[in-house]
Amino acid sequence: MTITAQQRTCARLAAIVFLAHVVFEGAGDSVTIIARTGETFAETARFVAQHIVLWRFCLLNIALSWTTIGIHAFVLYVVLEPVNKRLAQFALILGLGAWFVGEASLMFRVAQARLYTAPQTEGLFTIEQLRVLVAMTQRGAGAGVMVSWMLMGTSAALFFLLFLRSRYLPRALAGWGIFGSALLIALAALTFVFPERTNELKLFGLPGLLIEIVTAVWLLTKGLQPRAMEEAKA
Repeated sequence: MTITAQQRTCARLAAIVFLAHVVFEGAGDSVTIIARTGETFAETARFVAQHIVLWRFCLLNIALSWTTIGIHAFVLYVVLEPVNKRLAQFALILGLGAWFVGEASLMFRVAQARLYTAPQTEGLFTIEQLRVLVAMTQRGAGAGVMVSWMLMGTSAALFFLLFLRSRYLPRALAGWGIFGSALLIALAALTFVFPERTNELKLFGLPGLLIEIVTAVWLLTKGLQPRAMEEAKA
C-alpha cells in the first residue's frame, strides 16, 4: 500500500489541528468553567459583567475548538480513505456531526452570558429566576456536548480501526486509540443519563485525550509508517 505525499501532509496537518483543538478548548474552558466553580450565581454574574470581553473571547475559543473537530475528521479521511473508503466516509460523517452539534450547543453558553449580565437591568428578573434559567441553559449545553462526544468518540474509534488495519501507526498505539475512544463514548452516554455524576465521569475521558495527544505528536514527528507497504513487498 503506497503512501502518497498528500497522505503524509494531511497526517501532519491532522496532528497540528488536533493540538490546536486542545489549546482552543483549554483557553475557552479555563475561564468559562473555572469561573463558575464554587461561586454563587451573583459572584459569577459579577465576574462576567466585569470581564464580558474576556468571556466572549473564551466562547470564541470554544467555537474554534469545535471547528477543528470537523477539519480534523476531514484530513483523517484523506489519510485513511485508501484503506477503506466506506468506513472512512462514515467516520468523516460522524466527525462532522460532532462538529455541528458542538457548535449548536454553544448557543446555550452564549445565552448564559446574556443571563449573567441581566441583573444590571432592574426589574427584569429576580436573582433566583436568573439562577434557574442559567441552570437550564447549562443543562442544555451539557447535553449537546455529550451527544457531540458520542459522535466524536465513534468517529475516532473508526479512524483508529483504519490505522490498525493499515499499519500506518504502531499496532499498540492504534489499539489503545480504539480503547480510549470507547471510553469516551461510554463516558458521554453515562453522563447524559447521570448528569449529576459529570465531574467524576469526566475522569474516564483522560485516557482517550492522552492517547489522541500522543498520536498527534507521533504523526507530527514520525509521520505515517510504511509498514503495510513493506509487508506487501515481503
